[in-house]
Amino acid sequence: MSNSLDKKIGQRFIFGVNNENVNDIVNLIRNAYIGGVILYKKNYSSYRDMLSVINKMKEANKDNDVPLFIAIDQEGGIVNRLPKEFHLLRNITDVSNVDKWLVKDYSNIISEILNKSGINMNFSPVLDIYNDSKSKALCKRCFASDAHTVERLGEIYIEAHNGNNVVAVAKHFPGHGISSLDSHFFIPYTFNYREVMNKHMLPFYRVTDIADAIMVGHIAVRKLTGLLPASMSNKFISNYLRNKFEGLIITDEVNMLKHNPIYRFLYLNMILKTPSDMVLIKIANEAEGYKIVNKYKKMLLKSEEEVKKLDYIYERIRNVKKKYNIDDNIISNGINIDKINKKIDRINSLVDAGRKD
Repeated sequence: MSNSLDKKIGQRFIFGVNNENVNDIVNLIRNAYIGGVILYKKNYSSYRDMLSVINKMKEANKDNDVPLFIAIDQEGGIVNRLPKEFHLLRNITDVSNVDKWLVKDYSNIISEILNKSGINMNFSPVLDIYNDSKSKALCKRCFASDAHTVERLGEIYIEAHNGNNVVAVAKHFPGHGISSLDSHFFIPYTFNYREVMNKHMLPFYRVTDIADAIMVGHIAVRKLTGLLPASMSNKFISNYLRNKFEGLIITDEVNMLKHNPIYRFLYLNMILKTPSDMVLIKIANEAEGYKIVNKYKKMLLKSEEEVKKLDYIYERIRNVKKKYNIDDNIISNGINIDKINKKIDRINSLVDAGRKD
């Protein structure tokens, strides 16, 4: 691949491999000009190793005039991707129950670690509204069980990330809190579209002015998405998110869908035709990455409309990267782990004591 179309095509993809062989991703950065990578815990064995991986990926992208999103799923608590040297933060639910301003400190700690480590995008916060009788997959990952609190704390969390120059990706629009199913294994479906519209979407709409990225989840909602998950529904994303939000729309990990017998042969084509800007994909190896990119290119070459859409997507991605001053020439030397662990310990002790200083 060498022409400008190929470079635009690559920007739509955030790839990751859940193993130690990051050379597959490095080669995709060099040869397919991918827009981003997601780090998994299996990609490194220590903090020094993590920094080495990050810098290796930056080096691979140095000849691309569009810098690289280096992303991670670092919610804290039960969703933790940091190396073992870092102390584990308490779950955000427990933090939120103590004091709203601890959420600011919590987000500052996470985004400071990420920024100083060379990571510029975080798939967090979770803006789903927790429902104790249904939201088992979201247990301890949500701010609260009422929309107003989730809205308020979501804003605080995102603003702290913005202050540390890390793109916070609010997830999982339109809200998984209404379902008891885990979309990693099943496609949740709800008939209660009114509750989705009047409650579960609200925290996402509240942050559209301060967030630069929102993740669309794999949940199907009667009358809104039809039989399709939100992530695959062109009409849903257009009507309920794209026309309200100028930032990046990113899909939840799309290979979660390929195990579903209904969607397995259609999911990628349909997702790439939606207004989503970037697709997040966990791949098995380098060859799978090229196969996906080439599949998208073939689809584009059959449609002038899709090529025009790609131009808008490409500019939106570039603008966000410019806004956050992302630069692959900056080597990541890391953070002082002892100092940051003291901040983590303070948060944890306040949560354990059930009060704030």
